[in-house]
Amino acid sequence: MGYPNLLRCMLDQHQAQRFDDGAIARHQDRRLRQLLRHVWAKSRFYRRYYQEHGVDLSGDRADQVKIQDLPPIDKRLVMDNFDDLVCDPALSRDRLEQFIGQPENRGRAYRGRWQVIHTSGSSGTIGIFVYGPNDWDMLRAIIMARVTRTRFRTRRTKLAYIGAVDGNYAGISLVRGAPGLLFQQAHLSVNAPLAAVVDQVNAFQPEILSGYSSGVHLLAVEQIQGRIAIRPRAVFCSADPLTTVFRENIKQAFRVDPVNYYAASESIAMAAQCSVRHGLHLFSDWHCFEVLDRDLRPAGPGQSGALVMTNLYNYTQPLIRYRTHDELVLDPEPCLCGSRYPTIRNIAGREEEFLWFRKPDGALEFIHPIVLIEFYAYGLVKFQFVQPQRNSLLMRAIVRGDRDRALQAIRRRMHAILFEKRLEGVVDFQVQLVDDIGIDPRSEKFKLILSLPRPPEE
Repeated sequence: MGYPNLLRCMLDQHQAQRFDDGAIARHQDRRLRQLLRHVWAKSRFYRRYYQEHGVDLSGDRADQVKIQDLPPIDKRLVMDNFDDLVCDPALSRDRLEQFIGQPENRGRAYRGRWQVIHTSGSSGTIGIFVYGPNDWDMLRAIIMARVTRTRFRTRRTKLAYIGAVDGNYAGISLVRGAPGLLFQQAHLSVNAPLAAVVDQVNAFQPEILSGYSSGVHLLAVEQIQGRIAIRPRAVFCSADPLTTVFRENIKQAFRVDPVNYYAASESIAMAAQCSVRHGLHLFSDWHCFEVLDRDLRPAGPGQSGALVMTNLYNYTQPLIRYRTHDELVLDPEPCLCGSRYPTIRNIAGREEEFLWFRKPDGALEFIHPIVLIEFYAYGLVKFQFVQPQRNSLLMRAIVRGDRDRALQAIRRRMHAILFEKRLEGVVDFQVQLVDDIGIDPRSEKFKLILSLPRPPEE
């Protein structure tokens, strides 16, 4: 997308925020019908899956079906049927897994065309999500218009991002895709030693600070304690919860109120914080959002439910009624800002724990949980991390294909994580191949990381 077209799309997205209820509903419905006709024609999986559930979208039936009549999908179903689900025959799961498994491909588009995102999320199940050029350009326009509210300037803005930066993750991929004409970038690894990150951000002096909420908070604490001296004019947080403590410390450190936005690998543009209140407005003109109870019925007003999402801008790997692992509460009342977009009152997604290890000199070092959430190795299907002792780490792993090759890939990836954190030789890492990974019998939920509590400082 050239800059003139990008500017036009950004203006369209900015103006769309003034839509009333009727305009939002019309745009959403039109885009849903277009997507349904597309998948019926282009996706072998959706045609077969819908026919198995008695749904026929041929002819004008795509204009008549209700979204509630469509069977939901989840990550496992998507991955098991990947080659049939995607709408371009040039894409296959095996080729994409090999592509993202090569370190030299980090930050590159597959065949120079497709953006490939990988994650496990808190479910521990590996997922691969692909955006075609048009999908990716629309995503960038939505983010720049509605989240960062980017303006074209005569000089480049200095943007620093802190998060997982050594792979094809959602956050860093989006940042890398920011127009070079507008932004000068610094990528801060949340897995690097904190002292190195402090030196890097002090030298860069960002005007915009973005990244994982917990990563931005780490920098805020360093600023409060006098080890960092930066003055960003805007701060954007995502990936993990922006808690009240995080928000207040960030405001104290940088003298700006951080902007929270809601994103996932399945859609990196779902909601952004209201400028009047701390709720997040869902971009429901580009998605269908459903908050459902365990029986797939709509949750009551103000009640928590599982988010089921339909992405209306991704025509490469369409996700229609995709069940996520996030628990949401929608605000039943219109927002005071006047926006007619639905407002999230609360996101109750599960939080994982930091893993703390003790170095030979007695100092503590951690591995950020999102570094493990984003763990990827070729052949890895699902995993769980267990910390049985302070300096021991066990991965329970389900793999497919060549087991020896998968084990080697897992160990190479963990070696890179420990090496960057200067924990190589400190942490004893082991892999246990299993056939199943169960839920926690106490919470009746899956836990990706079973960690020991942080020990006291010596």
